[in-house]
Amino acid sequence: YNCSFCCINSMFGKPGIRFRSVDKVMEDLDLLVTKYGIRNIKIMDELFAINEKRVLDVCDSIIERKYDLNCWAYARVNTVTPVMLERMKKAGINWVAYGFESANRKVLNDVSKNYEVDDVRKVIKMTYNAGLYICANFMFGLPEDDYESMQQTLDMAIDMNAEWANFYCTMAYPGSQLYEDAICKGWQVPENWSGYSQYSFDSQPLQTKHLKPGEVVAFRDYAFDAYFKNPRFLDKIKRLFGLDAVRHIQSMTRQSLKRRHTQF
Repeated sequence: YNCSFCCINSMFGKPGIRFRSVDKVMEDLDLLVTKYGIRNIKIMDELFAINEKRVLDVCDSIIERKYDLNCWAYARVNTVTPVMLERMKKAGINWVAYGFESANRKVLNDVSKNYEVDDVRKVIKMTYNAGLYICANFMFGLPEDDYESMQQTLDMAIDMNAEWANFYCTMAYPGSQLYEDAICKGWQVPENWSGYSQYSFDSQPLQTKHLKPGEVVAFRDYAFDAYFKNPRFLDKIKRLFGLDAVRHIQSMTRQSLKRRHTQF
């Protein structure tokens, strides 16, 4: 895919994907499981759930070996299918991470995030019907974002109430089309690497057509608290994972990030 905020394609010069063979993948898994006793695995493919046949082949190979795995993998709203998700669950892929990014169609279209917002509810239902948990990824500060569109995104996240959520500020990462666009427009980009960090004191996301970087940071931090302190979310976590998980999240949300908002 060709999302303008992503820099993954800069290494290859164009959008594309190269698959390792299923046999090679299983060699790695066999080593991890049989020699090292590993069962918790993050599948680092930028997009694992894209080719149904390959996903099914990998999952069937895991199922045949009867490995007791607990994995998570990346997917897209417009690439998953019911049979894919059901087979992933049987293979021990319990978590699927989606890049929802924004709830606003105009904001998504502007960065070439080519999926239909109306499909989100269908995919969430499909994922939960297969028995998987969701890690929902959202971005604030995309070029067309204003306070209203960012609130739309937060509202969607809270309504979705996924088992985990990541809230990111939009960064014009070097190598991305967004970076090239920012340079052409004369928009400010970080002068050092810590400015590209999501959680640093001097975190400096991209400005939007309507908002300053500091306003984006402030909204992102507000959204984080609004989501993870929400009683409905905490009740769900308690029901699924127990009181210790709730206490861990509460401990996390007691730590406020220090930001240098005024520098923007």
